[in-house]
This record gives sequence, C-alpha cells and structure tokens, in this order.
Amino acid sequence: MRGRCTGQLGLVAYERFNDAKKEGKKKEELLKHLNAAVEYYQQALALLPPDAVDDLAVTHNQLGNIYNEAGDLERALEHYNKSIQYKEMAGNIYAAGTTRRNMAIVLANNGRLSDALLYARAALRDFESYQGRAKEMEDNQ
Repeated sequence: MRGRCTGQLGLVAYERFNDAKKEGKKKEELLKHLNAAVEYYQQALALLPPDAVDDLAVTHNQLGNIYNEAGDLERALEHYNKSIQYKEMAGNIYAAGTTRRNMAIVLANNGRLSDALLYARAALRDFESYQGRAKEMEDNQ
C-alpha cells in the first residue's frame, strides 16, 4: 500500500527531527525535517483509502504531534481529533483514550486548563470502559 509506505517516510523524517532536536541542531534544520514529515503524511492521507481507518488514525495522530512540535496548537488539535474519530470508527476506544490523554497534556502545557480537564475526563471514561481488561497496555503508559 503506497499510502502506508509514504507514511513511513513521514515517520523517518519525524525521527530525524527528533534526533536533530536532541543534538541541538539549528532551527532551520529542525524545520526542514518537520516540513518533510508533514509533506509525507499529507501525501499518505491523499493515498489512503477512506476505509483504512487504522492507518488514517495513525497518520492524523502523527500530524498532530508534528504541528504540536511546530507550535501550531489549533492544527495539532484538529488532527488529534480526527485521529480520535478514526480510532473510534475502528472500535479502538483505548487508543482514542490515549490520544485524548495526550491532548489533555498538550492543552495543559499551553495554558488551556479547562479544555485539558475535559479531555482528561473523557480519556478516563475511555479507560474505565475496559474495566481492567487493558491492564497490560495501561502498565506500558
């Protein structure tokens, strides 16, 4: 599947960004990697069929991460919300809860505490719906 392969190229570019950030590289280099990652992920979205909900969820989540790194909170939230929608369509409520939890952290870090609390509560409801059946995944969080 070309869409999935293109998404992997986005992941490589995003990992290059993370490595460059750890190494203290200049802003220009960091932006080069982020822009490449966005371009690959946007191409992946164009190539993925509408029923590839798992791949679409991952792609939107990654775009949310990238826009968050770039300081574009509104675009990050837009992609995180799309990721949640696809995760729910796939029946993966635990993964939707994980994204909601991450959104709560991003919102709190940006001073939007009331919004963060709403997402944190929604994530908790998602996790509680498993009634301990996701213990292994919870332990890895």
